[in-house]
Amino acid sequence: MSYKNKEKEKAYQKAYRKANKEKIAERRKAYRKANKEKLAEQQKAYREANKEKLAERYKAHYQANKEKITERTKAWYQANKEKEKAYQKAYYKTNREKVLKRTRAYNEANKEKIAE
Repeated sequence: MSYKNKEKEKAYQKAYRKANKEKIAERRKAYRKANKEKLAEQQKAYREANKEKLAERYKAHYQANKEKITERTKAWYQANKEKEKAYQKAYYKTNREKVLKRTRAYNEANKEKIAE
């Protein structure tokens, strides 16, 4: 239904969405399920095209919620110590050179901290 009066059309759409929330949610869910690959490609293209913009958004979100994120992370590590240790061990095993390179670079850049 197309209206010449944009305000009237907007009000109609708002009322329709409010009255048919479940129906719309089901339709969207079915579309996402049927077009999973297509949507993944679109999302990937968007992320690649807007890396800087997304990095700024993530950084702002982290700064605004730093305490909450830190608490959640610490709680997860406490609840999953064994799982995390196994992951770190497996990561080190498969990426040994990468880890050692990063560790050496950190040690070189922070000699004063380490000496204390």
